[in-house]
Amino acid sequence: MNRAVRTWILLTGIVAIGFFLRVWHVDTNPPSLSWDEVSIGYNAYSILKTGKDEHGRFLPVDTFIAYGDYKPPLAIYATVPFVAFLGLTELAVRLPSAVAGTLTILALFALGRELFGRKSNIPLPAALVFALSPWSIQLSRAGFEANIATGLMVLGAYLVLLARRHPQVLLACWIPFVMGVYTFNSARYFGPFLALGLFVSVRRDIMGHKKFLASGVLIGILLLLPIIPHLLSRQARLRFNEVNIFTDASIVATANMRSAVDGNTWWAKLVHNRRIGYTRSFLEHFFDNLEPRFLFITGDGNPKFSIQDIGELYLVDLPFLLLGVYWIMGRTPGAGWFLLWWLVMAIVPAATARETPHALRIEDGLPVFLLVIAAGLSRFLEGMRKARFGSILVALVLFLYLGNIAYYLHNYYIHYPWEYSGEWQYGYKQALADANKTGNTYSSIVLTESIGRAYMYTLFYERYNPMAFLVSKHAYFDAAGFYHVTAFGKYHFVEATPSSFEPHTLYILPPEEVPEGAHVINTVRLLDGKPALVLFDV
Repeated sequence: MNRAVRTWILLTGIVAIGFFLRVWHVDTNPPSLSWDEVSIGYNAYSILKTGKDEHGRFLPVDTFIAYGDYKPPLAIYATVPFVAFLGLTELAVRLPSAVAGTLTILALFALGRELFGRKSNIPLPAALVFALSPWSIQLSRAGFEANIATGLMVLGAYLVLLARRHPQVLLACWIPFVMGVYTFNSARYFGPFLALGLFVSVRRDIMGHKKFLASGVLIGILLLLPIIPHLLSRQARLRFNEVNIFTDASIVATANMRSAVDGNTWWAKLVHNRRIGYTRSFLEHFFDNLEPRFLFITGDGNPKFSIQDIGELYLVDLPFLLLGVYWIMGRTPGAGWFLLWWLVMAIVPAATARETPHALRIEDGLPVFLLVIAAGLSRFLEGMRKARFGSILVALVLFLYLGNIAYYLHNYYIHYPWEYSGEWQYGYKQALADANKTGNTYSSIVLTESIGRAYMYTLFYERYNPMAFLVSKHAYFDAAGFYHVTAFGKYHFVEATPSSFEPHTLYILPPEEVPEGAHVINTVRLLDGKPALVLFDV
């Protein structure tokens, strides 16, 4: 069997394993849909049924208003065919991300061949470590737009490098970066910078094909035109203004206080300038995303992005990451500097946010980590071929990897749903199913918003007619620009305990809000047994 056939057989097996790990029980683990997932799913359902989103906009191509967070549209449109074939279900909402995570394995393999050479030993290990990566598995198993965007970035990088040998690819190689702008907020900043870095890297090879290059750039610009007005709008800045460090008033207050203590002299205003404070804050947040504890020990502090007792990368990856850096910068410095640019640009948008480290916002940097780890593994295996105790060391590394992987998979598939169901807004689906068992006994149903966006969970799990929702809803935008629905049909949604309780009404509230003497119908519990919601009447 020649090398090419063996490589493709191994790659097929790796992709199959990666797909299995991303779709096995994906409809029940994570244990519930997040509020962003139900929003994506219902808006896809509404587009499918009516051609309009939940706000009545016909086939929006710039943005979906959603909760007032103005979601990029590509993930929603990608969900439409899955909803068409599978119905409005958890599986339909999560499959686009799972498929994207699987296809990224192939894209990373192809990128590795273009970056390090078609005869390199790095691409296959890169595909394997990506298929088994806890970071990728975790984010591929939920409807995260970031996961789709990461696949697009890898595809785009591969196509640009491929254009060195096949210049006609320049007509399409920029399209994935444009699609990234339509997919995830961080990709709107990262994508153009990655494309710029790629252009600088390959400019000598492609400048001789200016017609293809100019045509490809023009195609990219034309595809961007529909979203540019939104990108320049106040609404596009809403989410950024909510989370970015540059709206942190405490930095200005500290600068003013220290300047006052120093007598507001010219040098005090220079030393205590708020810009210095913001620069320091940015650098702190930037390097938060490179913390060894985050990367190798506990992962992201948000349980949606990590099982909390294993890093975003495996601990055994650490020595190979260091070895990979050494080998790449020594043997292929051009690739090394490009990968460094990729990683820095992937972290920069996340570093402007107050919440760091953040595995979702820097997922675009994951391919860099895994390519470098794969390079280190490849170099290690090559070095062990002639080493005296090479086979023993290889066996030890294999044992450590199997232990790390088995530990993650066991905890993720067995313990994670039980321990963290409450982090996934668990309870709404079960409560609404119980409410349906009561038939038409109640004239109205009051549902708490203490867990999340109750109105959207109701629309999703009731498969509520989008046109009926549009004509019956009571909704408003708050002062910050976020969207709230207080009622539609017989459903009413409350943020606090009702001031009074009415007869012929079914209440679904947290346990602490159930009045004394209420007639309890059922208690919905989290998977660990803790009460989440109580159904009752008075």
